[in-house]
Amino acid sequence: MVSQLSSPKIISKYDRDISHLFSRYNINSDSDDNLLSICNQKQININFLIDLINCYNDLTNLNKTNFNNYSVLDLVDYLEKSHDFYLNKRIPEIEQSLNKSCVQQKFTFNLLLLNFFQVYKKDIISHFETEETILFPFCKILSRYSKMKQHEDLVYVLENKDAVLDYMDIHKKNNDEVGDLQKLLLKYSPSNNHLSYFEIFLNQMSIFQKDLKIHAEIEENILMEKIKIHLSNFEIKDV
Repeated sequence: MVSQLSSPKIISKYDRDISHLFSRYNINSDSDDNLLSICNQKQININFLIDLINCYNDLTNLNKTNFNNYSVLDLVDYLEKSHDFYLNKRIPEIEQSLNKSCVQQKFTFNLLLLNFFQVYKKDIISHFETEETILFPFCKILSRYSKMKQHEDLVYVLENKDAVLDYMDIHKKNNDEVGDLQKLLLKYSPSNNHLSYFEIFLNQMSIFQKDLKIHAEIEENILMEKIKIHLSNFEIKDV
């Protein structure tokens, strides 16, 4: 397990895929500094980061980790950073591999998959935009109101809480869609023996699926439940 004295370089040595998590927090994955000093400098919650690293290293840790210990702001910050990473790096890289696969092997399956991915990309971008427009601002203001008790924040919460509760009730996990796509893809094997772009695409989708599973756990089972509990108490005490 990772400790506060572990360095990003050592952690990444054993799992290069973890470097994408460091990049979200603007941490150099080749740094020899320990996590404690880096997190102190960048004002990152080190325990939260270590829990994330351990979950990315071994997905079974997800069920053993109590993310309820962390603040709403820490959770929202991670989710926002992840959205930015997905939209500006992960999804473009996956799409690039898929496009190259279609050039390398002009099978009807690849072209259909490319069309499917375009629809999926549009859906997930819309999903993220809705969260960043409705859910995340509400979480931040509700958190601020709980500390500052400012009247304008109270008005915002009262005016938007029903829309947020409705959104959380109909929220759908994108990682389930990726999981269904992954099952479909695993039934298909490239015909050539050398490493193809399609195989790179499969690997990227597998990593993305794991990433989204962690993302969904924190978003749906931790953040949203925190907000629902907070609003339940809020309605009794503040309205």
